[in-house]
Amino acid sequence: MTADHSQVNWESVPSDPDPHRDLGYLCAEWDIIRTSCRQRSHLLFLPQDPRLLEQDAFVIASESAVVETSEHR
Repeated sequence: MTADHSQVNWESVPSDPDPHRDLGYLCAEWDIIRTSCRQRSHLLFLPQDPRLLEQDAFVIASESAVVETSEHR
């Protein structure tokens, strides 16, 4: 499997792929901050690596839009 995902034959990817080996993803540690604004709950995901934060790597999501993926397999 190559890191060039445009060439990936998805039928050859295992049903439970290894994120790094099979998909080329690098794992990073993120902090999760719960906040609310106008009576709506949000989650702010911030990378622990300051270099990623300097590159504007963050996610803001409605709390209702976030699910535990291990519960939805």
